[in-house]
This record gives sequence, structure tokens and C-alpha cells, in this order.
Amino acid sequence: MSNRFLNIALVLATLALLASSIAGAAEPPVRYELGFERPDTHLMDVTIHTTELKGPDVEFAMPAWSPGSYNIQNYAGNIQRFRATGTDGKTLRWHKADSQTWRIDLAGSSALTVSYQVFGDTLRNNQAQYNELHAFIGGPSVWMYLVGGKERPVELSIAVPPDWKVATGMDHTSDHTFRAADYDWFADAPLEISHFSEKQFQVLGTTYHMIVHDVEGGKDFTKATQDIQKFVEIMVPMFKSVTGGEQAAPFKDYWFLFHIWPNTGGGLEHLNSTQIDFSSDWDSMDPVPDYGNQYNLKLFVCAHEFFHAWNVKRLRPRPLGPFDYSQMVHTPSLWISEGLTSYYGSLVLERAGLITPQQYLDGIASLITKFEQEPGRQERSIEDTSWDAWFNGTTISQGNNLRNTSYSYYDGGQVMGHILDFAIRQNTHNQKSLDDWMSLLYSRYALPKPGFEPEDAIKAASDVAGSDMSSFFHLYISGKEPIPYDQYFAYAGITVEKKLDPAKAWLGASHDNSDKDHLKIGNVIPGSPAEMAGLDRDDVVLAVDERSVDENSFPRVVSEHKPGDTIHITVIRLGKLKEIPVTLTADPRPIYSLKPMEHPTDQQKAIYNSWMGIK
Repeated sequence: MSNRFLNIALVLATLALLASSIAGAAEPPVRYELGFERPDTHLMDVTIHTTELKGPDVEFAMPAWSPGSYNIQNYAGNIQRFRATGTDGKTLRWHKADSQTWRIDLAGSSALTVSYQVFGDTLRNNQAQYNELHAFIGGPSVWMYLVGGKERPVELSIAVPPDWKVATGMDHTSDHTFRAADYDWFADAPLEISHFSEKQFQVLGTTYHMIVHDVEGGKDFTKATQDIQKFVEIMVPMFKSVTGGEQAAPFKDYWFLFHIWPNTGGGLEHLNSTQIDFSSDWDSMDPVPDYGNQYNLKLFVCAHEFFHAWNVKRLRPRPLGPFDYSQMVHTPSLWISEGLTSYYGSLVLERAGLITPQQYLDGIASLITKFEQEPGRQERSIEDTSWDAWFNGTTISQGNNLRNTSYSYYDGGQVMGHILDFAIRQNTHNQKSLDDWMSLLYSRYALPKPGFEPEDAIKAASDVAGSDMSSFFHLYISGKEPIPYDQYFAYAGITVEKKLDPAKAWLGASHDNSDKDHLKIGNVIPGSPAEMAGLDRDDVVLAVDERSVDENSFPRVVSEHKPGDTIHITVIRLGKLKEIPVTLTADPRPIYSLKPMEHPTDQQKAIYNSWMGIK
């Protein structure tokens, strides 16, 4: 054997020994057990078994937040009856190292059993609820993790109550036992445990599970299943060329976990599942601004959360992974992760034929109108709103001014999805689009790669567009320059109209829920007639021109006036009665509308048709 082949053989032998060593040194699993107390207590029992521990002590912690929901949740507040025992079954001493971490003195033990109870009675994103009807487990709200051991595989067994069954995206090893590759996977796989209903469909090698726990009316969801299949068939091929594997999607099964439950709403993405909550049943056609009706809103939420399986769960900003559950994690790129997901979540409904092109354009016109009326546009760029996502949920409770200084990165990103898409299509004579940009980012930065930075997104856009896009991002995304809607929508043969209503009176104040029998001012817009007159947040409104008003009649009474009229608003402020005269002005904020041009060029027509998915 020549030296060259001898060297190759030695290298191969070394690699084989290394692989064997790595396999032999695989981390032992962390074994979780879940049980239940009486439903009226809302208490769930969690037991965790770990082995091969080293050192004088070990820590277990509750997450402070959950991926996809960017606010501190303080899950540790629902933990009670914490206990730790060692190899010999003796109780071990422990103390709290901080608000969410339990430090346990191992006393020479190399194995440990931790047990605790979790109170769960909230059906919201990545929370937990247990009652006589079901148990829902949002992972971060229930599962502690071994600090320094999140990479260990996880095994779960559940003492399932009689007549209930389990739906989850985790690997099923039996009806009641499950497995996850590591804690991140484990925490990202919610569970619905109940007597739920299920339908299934297949698309390009993947089985999709429609899991519905409905306490409102148990309406049939066959049509919803068929309509969801339609947009899944549109979305999945978008990444097929870069996903790889046995099936077009990066999962063999996907789980839609639906709750039809009173006073709920929203959704949260996961690696191969999503939790979605609705307060109305599948047959509701009640009107909803921007979406037409409740059913269309349901489809949009489903499409949005499903697109997340690629965008943010696998293609994500670099700071978001591996997850640090102990503190806020900031990124300026949530406009991509959330806003562009809304862009595709809405557009795919049109591409799948579930709404008409004009319905889509009307919805986007409404979005632009709302977006451009945000006073926070003067304070924060779209990237700024992404970075400051952690302020969400504190606007009212902490008495700050975020209503006037911030806005939704969902809205900002969805608006910019159109502008960036049209810019790419125009630059490439409709040979490339935002779809190609998303696919390129996915191929370069999706898991198991570490993710992208803002400059990576700009570089990919420039590569797809065939020209430097950095100034575009600087002006409209990291900057606060006015967006030239006319220019960019015209590339797709769409006319943008802005209309002012000189006869419409404007107050410039919004109201919150009523304070007992009266409404309360929630916000006063800077520069508005309300601010100029001295109307203040938290003023309790009793009357307008001596006419008693409530939260329903107040806007109507104001709208009965014309610009230039002075109205007298009677309020209670700090316990004192005040009458505040306000001179109304014409509303300076334009209303946007979008419609196809009557005589588009061939390129405009081609861009419009390919963008809308019209063959």
C-alpha cells in the first residue's frame, strides 16, 4: 500500500474511532413524567429524572419567556411544592438562585429526581390550562430545564386521564409516551390532551393533522380543512428545492392544534405544529375589519402560523438561537420573521383562490392606511420596532407613551413585503421575486446553520435583485423615510389613491374600555385637536355638549359635527369635574385605496399576474 493510501486509511480509521467515541459519549436522556390533580385545582404534577450529574450542585430553571412571544412571562410564579431527591431517595437541600432558578445541593449524588406542581388555567400562547374539559401544555410554561443540559434528549410519559388522548408534534413512542431530540425541541412541542376531534390530509409526503377542541358549538370543520389544504399546497413548494429530505416539507407530520374557546384569540408557531385559538366557531361570518369576516381571519391566522414553520422556526435571526430562556433576546429583524410571514399569510389566500384579488388589495389598502396613521412612525424605524418588541404588552399597564412612539413590526414588515417584492420584480424584469429572496435566505442560513444578521438579508436581496439594495434598506427599514407607494405598486400595475375627507371632523383621541358606566380616554394623538385642547389620557368622559355618551355613542356624537365646530367634553379628572372645549379640525390623515390600472404595460401585467398567482 502506498503512503498516500496508507494515510487515507489512517484518517478513515481515526474518523471511525472518533464517531464511535462520540456515540458512546452521548448524553443520557432527561425523563419527564406528567400527571394531574383534580381538575378544579388546575394543578399538574411534573417529575424529572436525571442521571450522570457531576459537581457539588445542579440547577433547574423555568424559562422567563417563550420563543415567538417576545415578553417576559414569569412562568416560575406558577410553580409550587418543589422537591428534590437523590440516588438514595433522600430529600436534598435547595434554594432559589434567582426568580426562576432552583439550585440543588447534590450531596454526592450523581442522579436526581425533581418534582413540582404547575398551576395552569390560562389558554393563551405558550401558557397552560388544565380543567375538566382538557389539558393544554405550552412547553415553556410547564417544563423546567437542566441548566447546562438542554442538549440532552428528552423522554416524556403522561398519565392520561380516562377517555382523553394526546396530540403533539413530538415523536410518538406510544399513545402516552413521547420523545424529543433536546429541550428546545421538547419545549417547542405543545400538547393538547382531551377528547378532541381530528381530520387529516396529505400534501407532498407530509400528513397534516387538524386537531380541534371545541367547547363553543362543535361545528363541522370539513370546509376549513379543505381550505387549509389549498394554501398548504401553495406554500410547501416554495421551499421544496432547498428543504431536501423524503418529503417537500421539513417534517413528516404537522399538527394544527385548534381551540374554540370563549374569550380567546391568537396563534403561536412551533417547529412542526401550531397552537391557534378562536372565540367564534367555524361557521361564524361576523364582519372583521381588514379581513372581511371571521372565517377569512381564521384562514389568515392559520396561513401565518404555518408559514412560520420555515420563516423563524428554521430560518431565524441569529440572536434567536440557541435559545436563551433566561433573559430578553433582541434582534432588529422581527419585521422579517413576523411581518413577512403576515405578507405571505395574506397573499397565499389570494393565490389559493380563497379570496379575490380585489379583496386582497382592499385589505392591503386598509393596512397601509392604518400603518401611515401611526404617530410612532416619526419616532421609530421598522427595525427599531423589531428591537423593541419586548415592550409589547406594557403599553397600558405601565402608563408609558408607546402608543404614540411605537407601532407593530407585523404591520411594518407586511407593508415592506410588497415594496421589496415589487422592487425585486422590477429590477429583474419579473424573473425574480421575494419568493426567491426567501428561498435564498433559507438555503444560506436555515437550521442547522446559525441564522442570519441584518447585513446577510441585505446581501441576499442584492444578489436576487442583481443590484445593490443597501440604500433601499437604509431608507425604509433602518430609516424612517416616507415610503413611495405610488412608485412601487405601479411596477405591478396598481394605482395607489390617497383621499382626504375635508368634511370629516377629527378629534384625535381614542378610548379604552369603559370605566364602570363611562368611557375612558385611552390615548391622545400628538398635535391633534384633543391634545391642543388639553384632553388627557384616563379622563373619564361623561358627556359631549351635555349629551350623555358611552363607548358606543361617543364616536358617533363626535362624527355628527364638522371641521371648525367646537364641542364641550365633560370629564372627571382626578376626582374633579371639568368641561373641556375642543375645536375639531378636518382629518389630516389620508385613506388609501388600491386598484389595478386600466391600461397596464406588458411588464406591469406580467408582474401583477405572477405576484397574484394568476395563470
